[in-house]
Amino acid sequence: MKRLVIVLWMVPVLNMIINNKLEAGADDWKGTPQEAFLNSEIVKQYQCTSCHTIANRGGTVGPILNNVGLRRTKEWLRRWLKNPKAVKPGTKMPRFDFTPRQLDMAVNYLSKMKKPLHTDEILAKNISLVEKGKLLFEDYDCLACHRLGSEGRFSGPDLTWLGIRKTVSWERTWLHNPDAFKSGTFMPNFHLSERSVEALAAYVTSQKGQKNADSQAWEFRTNLFLNNDAKERGELVFKRFACWSCHGENGRGGVRNPNMAPNEIMPDLKNVANKYTEKQLLARLKKKVYPKPLDPSKPRPPFYCPDYGNYMEDLEFSDLYAYLKSFAPKKRKWRFK
Repeated sequence: MKRLVIVLWMVPVLNMIINNKLEAGADDWKGTPQEAFLNSEIVKQYQCTSCHTIANRGGTVGPILNNVGLRRTKEWLRRWLKNPKAVKPGTKMPRFDFTPRQLDMAVNYLSKMKKPLHTDEILAKNISLVEKGKLLFEDYDCLACHRLGSEGRFSGPDLTWLGIRKTVSWERTWLHNPDAFKSGTFMPNFHLSERSVEALAAYVTSQKGQKNADSQAWEFRTNLFLNNDAKERGELVFKRFACWSCHGENGRGGVRNPNMAPNEIMPDLKNVANKYTEKQLLARLKKKVYPKPLDPSKPRPPFYCPDYGNYMEDLEFSDLYAYLKSFAPKKRKWRFK
């Protein structure tokens, strides 16, 4: 009841703040494909803005669609809209009963929603490689799916701490062709030039918690607004440190880690809280843990567990542990008749 009262009290206030901010930039989208889609029968009938942001208006659950045409082809969009779960199992995106005409209309709208890129201009600037990567990161609208500090979405892994869990060489491999490393990945292939890959990899791997305070402030406001308990607060910590990028969403596992013994698959976390006490797990997470290679003569597995415990506050870790405990299989209650 307490949580409901807080939500009912805060919603009008938040809506007023958000609408004021959005209206201020509404003129930027006049006459654009984004505005046309926002006002289309598709968006109105299927309430797309309840989850997505279009022309800087709408929800914050799904990816921002302002420049979706930069990252998705017409073929991909058609497959996605027909059956989202066939493209990304477990997605929260519902399957809508589009008519053939509506499907064509939606694909045509979305594919036109993009802006001109400034890649050559950015790469020609007399600035550092990291600064070029930052400009490319903004130009390619990476925050439409990823999160950095208090900005962006949760559709892709949070990048706030990426620099302590990924190497520059791995990031270059990934950006060059994501699907070659992880078949069927949700991450699009932008067909970046080698110079663009080099700059972007330098920027994202430079992120080692500089914007962590922004994330914490956002989480504090969110937890206060929703009156979150320890498990719910822990889920946000789990996302901020992108634990799911290796251990799967909700700790289900199944993420490929080449040359990792015994089967090249990252472990799930369903029994981690049964295996370790809170104190034991914190001690483990204060040391980098490298997986054993399947073949020592080959490159070592690219994914390892960073020393996240050194970067978390005590309460954050306690909340994370509460969330990990929720992964444990429910015990059966035996009943005798």
